[in-house]
Amino acid sequence: MVLLASALFMAWAIGANDSAKAVGTAVGSGVIGFKRAVLLIGVFVTLGVFLGGAGVSGTISGMAEGMNPTHVGLVLFSAATAVTLASLWGRPISTTQSIIGGLVGASLALGLPVNWWTVGKIVSAWVLSPLIAALFAVAVYRIYKPAMKGIKGLRNLELAQKWLVFTAAAYSSFNLGANELSNVAGLLQSLGVDGPFKLVLALTLALGALTFSYNVMMTVGRELAPLGPTSAFSSQFGASLAVSAANLFGLPVSSGQAIVGAISGLGLYKGENVNLGLLVGIARGWVVAPIAAGALSYVMITILA
Repeated sequence: MVLLASALFMAWAIGANDSAKAVGTAVGSGVIGFKRAVLLIGVFVTLGVFLGGAGVSGTISGMAEGMNPTHVGLVLFSAATAVTLASLWGRPISTTQSIIGGLVGASLALGLPVNWWTVGKIVSAWVLSPLIAALFAVAVYRIYKPAMKGIKGLRNLELAQKWLVFTAAAYSSFNLGANELSNVAGLLQSLGVDGPFKLVLALTLALGALTFSYNVMMTVGRELAPLGPTSAFSSQFGASLAVSAANLFGLPVSSGQAIVGAISGLGLYKGENVNLGLLVGIARGWVVAPIAAGALSYVMITILA
């Protein structure tokens, strides 16, 4: 019971925070309304967790070896608590980092060996993903902007831009299911829970997006840097490419780090006003989140398990 309740709490927390990174640029630039964005998330996250998350699930489940359902439930509860606190603050945090931090804290509390090589690879991916996303975003922008100039007629241009931003948001939502939600699914799979429960997780994530994600969406889509349709598409698509590359290697990275890196990198490339104070605050949260989740997991397992 603890495991399933915590898994649903974690899925809701991912929806409340990480969904902003999937559709924040689309909503912030005014291309998609909030409720339509939530519907888009629900559909494509479901596809992502069923079709694209095998490699990530395998990596995460391997880190939970030796843990029973109660231990894993406390890990998920600790990670979800850290993410929810960040959502209350309106900051995009990394649910992936929180789960990995919780797993490391639990392993230390239980006296289980920690595969520091795997942890090191994952942390390296966390550092590289925003940088790679920024490079992808700039590359996409340099290809995309001239292509848009070749479209005749203002109406045709606007329609093309809207559909491309929608496509990038759908792609990013798919990655949200294939990466972040697959972290939760992987932990459940390691304990024999699989199949239809992924659909329940996806629907719970959509509920989190509907009920609690708006403030984080505005942080990503409006407060970090100015976003028009061209920048929104380039940032979102560049970030999605970076996350997809990590998925191919089975590395659980953060779509939040990728989209923040893409928006910031493209904004600096274009010479726009990037909110550096906000960026530093977000980066600080990336460090605090796994430490807080790990510490809470360690304390809870020491006391309760």
